Amino acid sequence: MDRPALCRALLALVGTARTNDLAGLDADDWAAIDAMAATHRLRPLLHARHRDDSRIPAALRDTWQAAHRASAMLAMVQRVELRETVRLLAAANIPALVLKGGWLAWHAYPEAAQRPLRDIDLLLPEGRFLEGWDLLCRAGYVPAAEPDLPLDQLVQVDKSPPPLIAPRGTAIELHLHAWFPEGRLEYYSPPPDDVGLFARARRDEQGLLNPAPEDMLAHLVIHAIYSHRLDCGPLLLPDIAFLLERETLDWPAFWSRGQAAGWAGGARLVLDLVDRYCTPPALDLAAAPVPATPDDLLATAEELMLQNLETRYSAGLAASGLTIGLKGLWPRITRRVSAGAGHVHHRDSASEGGYVAWARSRLARTLSDLSDPAVRRQSRQLAQLSKWLDR
Repeated sequence: MDRPALCRALLALVGTARTNDLAGLDADDWAAIDAMAATHRLRPLLHARHRDDSRIPAALRDTWQAAHRASAMLAMVQRVELRETVRLLAAANIPALVLKGGWLAWHAYPEAAQRPLRDIDLLLPEGRFLEGWDLLCRAGYVPAAEPDLPLDQLVQVDKSPPPLIAPRGTAIELHLHAWFPEGRLEYYSPPPDDVGLFARARRDEQGLLNPAPEDMLAHLVIHAIYSHRLDCGPLLLPDIAFLLERETLDWPAFWSRGQAAGWAGGARLVLDLVDRYCTPPALDLAAAPVPATPDDLLATAEELMLQNLETRYSAGLAASGLTIGLKGLWPRITRRVSAGAGHVHHRDSASEGGYVAWARSRLARTLSDLSDPAVRRQSRQLAQLSKWLDR
């Protein structure tokens, strides 16, 4: 079976709306599906969805069951460290808004095990960010990696430093912006709404601050398609489906905000995928101010949700060259980082042997990756998506 068909089969398993797509899968196909599922943290969800589905090889279901068990155990530790982190910040009167999976896992999914977390995202007020970072470092949290910009420069041009590792091992990613600032990326990024997110936020029964339902959905969309070109994976689909099962959304307000901020097209694309694979009853596309997504772009998006994460930088570089040319690539080539017309900084290459060594290594890796037809296809698909979003 070719890759597009395998992607559709895995998405059918994730969403359960189109499981007739499983007919005709052989052992090699199932192995490929499982490899993609492992990469994109889907095994625990697949166990919950299909533990009794005899069409799936028994050995594979056993693997998914083991992943579900491990995810459940890890989720217990992560929940404790989420609460402890928020409590430390609250003691200094620093509010922390719990974003995406850090709230959805325990409040929208049937069980947290189905929503594995690489890290927990917390949005802090921009003016309190450095204070919150320093507070947690003094409490024993350790940066997962050295930032490639000094922290005082990074906060001028980016949305978050590398995560902090909490005492029990949970990665906590502190954000000073919910998504990338305008001008930070080579392509369009919606204007910031951090102040609005805090103003409309609410507290759950455990006292955790989380975005209003419309803002949670907007953030899932913007993060997935505008900030990451769908490389965050298919968990986006159940994230939204379970959110809509739990919450009642003000759809006119959602679409009005999206139209004003320029992300309504991306939202329609994501929600068309959710409708195709999950069909949540509460999904309302009637008020959408933009037309349905073209079928060819939906097919591209299906593959990009399952794209090769090891080659995404090289593919993204080539895609940017296809869409904006060499001039647009110059910031990447020179390691220049900026946000619009504001501050300009350059990433530190010392840990990689200096700029010349970094550039030589990066060029060799990119050329090697792009010798693979699959990576060239990935780059063309990324370019197609970018052109459509920026139209």
